[in-house]
Amino acid sequence: MLALRLLLLPAILWLQSCSSTPPEGLPAPPKAIVGGTLIDGTGRPPIPDALVVVELGKIVIATSSNGLKIPDNAVKTNAKGLYITPSQTGARLEYGAPADLFLLNGNPLDNPLILGSPMRVMKTGEWLDANKK
Repeated sequence: MLALRLLLLPAILWLQSCSSTPPEGLPAPPKAIVGGTLIDGTGRPPIPDALVVVELGKIVIATSSNGLKIPDNAVKTNAKGLYITPSQTGARLEYGAPADLFLLNGNPLDNPLILGSPMRVMKTGEWLDANKK
């Protein structure tokens, strides 16, 4: 039994090291949402092929991805064909705002009911369905 435990310990440690959760005390890597249409809540027209970067639960970039570099260590989410919107009425996706957002499969400006069924939800910078990338 002891031999079995000694064999399993390295496997368990290796599996824990493969986790997407950063070691305790270290901040999570930034998240980059790429390619979707951004409706930022400011009243500006939608921005196609947008880039939204989230660090420490806050929006640090929310604009067109044209020419912007994604941080090397960012966890990327492909939002091509989706709409990126604030998850709360009256909220704005702009620098320093809390990263609470929806990824939607339709334009909420054309069909507000789509807000009731988001594809993905981010709350304070973390995907609630963290198993999806």
